[in-house]
Amino acid sequence: MSDQTLASMKLIPAADLGGPGAPEATQCSRAAIALLGEAAGDGFRMTSLSLDVASHAIGEGMVEIAVSVDKRARSIVFASLEARMGAALVFSAQGLFSLMR
Repeated sequence: MSDQTLASMKLIPAADLGGPGAPEATQCSRAAIALLGEAAGDGFRMTSLSLDVASHAIGEGMVEIAVSVDKRARSIVFASLEARMGAALVFSAQGLFSLMR
């Protein structure tokens, strides 16, 4: 059983990710864990997180985050996200979730 869902879009203030200035990894990871966990759904726990954070400064305003479920099976979920401010990448993340037992 596998399916790929359309990306859901979220907007969060750049200040929540460390802006203005370079994005902060801890704030980006906090957002990634929350948004990927929401996409995976109840009953799943994160077992792996991969996070890439841009080194360039971001300004003030809103960051658009696209979250998608790449694969869903009975006991695992792969989800990913990409956060952008305009055309510039702020951070990306991929998570693996497994069924809580």
